[in-house]
Amino acid sequence: MTSKTKQSVISRIIFNYLLDHRIKILLALLMMVISAAATGLHAWLVRPALDEVLIKGNKDMLFLIPIAIIIVTLIKGLATYTHSYQMSKVAHSIIAKLQTQMFEKLMYLNMKFYNDSKSGNLISRLINDTYYLRLAIVKSVTGIIKDVLVIIFLLGNMFYQSWTLTLFAFFAFPLALWPIRKIGKSIRKITYTIQNEIAVFSNVLAESIKGIRQVKAYSRENYEKERAFETISFIQKYFTKSAFISNRLSPLMEFIGSLAVALSIYAGGVFVLNESMTTGQFMSFLVSLLLAYQPVKALGNLNISVQEGLAGAERIFKLLDTSKKNMENISSRKTIDLDGDIVFKDVSFSYNDNQVLNKISLTIPKGKKVALVGLSGSGKSTIASIILRLYDNYSGSILINSKDIKELNLTDVRNSVSIVTQETILFNESIFNNIKYGNLEASDEEISLVAKNAGVNSFSEELDQKLHTVIGENGIKLSGGQRQRIAIARALIKDAPLLIMDEATSSLDNITENKIHETINNLMDNKTKLIIAHRLSTIEDADIIYVLDKGKIESQGSHEELILQSTIYKKLQLREQLENEF
Repeated sequence: MTSKTKQSVISRIIFNYLLDHRIKILLALLMMVISAAATGLHAWLVRPALDEVLIKGNKDMLFLIPIAIIIVTLIKGLATYTHSYQMSKVAHSIIAKLQTQMFEKLMYLNMKFYNDSKSGNLISRLINDTYYLRLAIVKSVTGIIKDVLVIIFLLGNMFYQSWTLTLFAFFAFPLALWPIRKIGKSIRKITYTIQNEIAVFSNVLAESIKGIRQVKAYSRENYEKERAFETISFIQKYFTKSAFISNRLSPLMEFIGSLAVALSIYAGGVFVLNESMTTGQFMSFLVSLLLAYQPVKALGNLNISVQEGLAGAERIFKLLDTSKKNMENISSRKTIDLDGDIVFKDVSFSYNDNQVLNKISLTIPKGKKVALVGLSGSGKSTIASIILRLYDNYSGSILINSKDIKELNLTDVRNSVSIVTQETILFNESIFNNIKYGNLEASDEEISLVAKNAGVNSFSEELDQKLHTVIGENGIKLSGGQRQRIAIARALIKDAPLLIMDEATSSLDNITENKIHETINNLMDNKTKLIIAHRLSTIEDADIIYVLDKGKIESQGSHEELILQSTIYKKLQLREQLENEF
């Protein structure tokens, strides 16, 4: 982290986050002053306790000083509790705000960003980096201010008792400034590396757990262990290096503190023997010095926590500052139903340098069933993705109702499309809630009806909680076909003008697949349907079938026409016949 970057991070934390809680911080600051003053008063009370009580035998002071100590201790305890609680509230509020901002940012970043990012890295910023920053805020604001105030009050008492002795005592402390700064700088670099490696580990962990079926199917437990252990070992190495550097500070401060105490005892002893100060003055001074040692040492260690927090903050702001080119253009919703013909005009699209669509022109008429077929990699699923505007970096134009979708509200476009993909994504919720995700306004009766029509009831009725059975992460407790039926029900409940089925029934047997398509045709008779076909038997009744080959339209027409005209279509039909025979 450069000096400029560090300053920028600190100023952003102060002006964009801390100042929002100025009242709480001022209250905490007042309590810190009271707490620090009480510490100084404790040290000052040592002098009358010795001089007035033990040496002069003052009985009134024998009664008053213990009461004063108790009252001061109670005040200090209340003040310490209040400022600690207030600063914890401030820290938690700031972290909650940052996590909210990061999550909101993540929700509106485009697919290109996610294609280039690792989920574990993003999760680590939300959890691990904010943890370091939370500690830094609590420790830095509370620690720096409180410890400095305590040192000031104790130093004031020490000067009051003997300014000469104070100069002797603090002669050694400037020696600690250089190593504190040096150690803090090293810790900042190491912590940044550790946080990056924890992000890598989070990603490895997420991939291993999410892909546990593949891990076990290919007997790759040892491979995954080695991959994880390598990262764990790397993190351990840097944590050890961090401890090796940071723990030097403690013995250094111990030595400097003992040097200060030794000088004070020697010089103070000389002053007492020469009767230039009383025993009570000397003990009050010595207690102040001993009490000042802990906050001075804490300030040295505090620099380590601050540097760790700044490293985390830099990674957090790096996400929040993600370029606008990676953001989806979300404007206020206009609630327009885009129900009309969908027209592609010379649309070309590339993933990085790999061209997927090459000047595609096609029409999906309103209320018709249109199918896309072709060999793998021909661009079928990409067409579905850019209709949804998951990718906007295509050339040419896509029109709905004669309106260019790039000029339309993104929410309106997506609200007009229901989609079911071959890769079924479900949540660790009940079947009921997974279906309702398609339309949060749907009634219980509507959800039950669509579950029945999508064939969900055929297996949910056998479960203990029926539709309210929790299905595990990504529906792990269900079969592939069962998961697809839930996804189909979720698309049907949305009731959008356009339904896209991207090989959505590939996990179903032929009989169930035909039944589902028959249900969809009946329920969405007046809707536009775009079917990316896995089996040609399900699209024989399509009004238009487009055959894609290497990002271009090879041919188009009805099933009967393509059997006669298209070499690729005939090849796909022959392959399906062979699959059915075997």
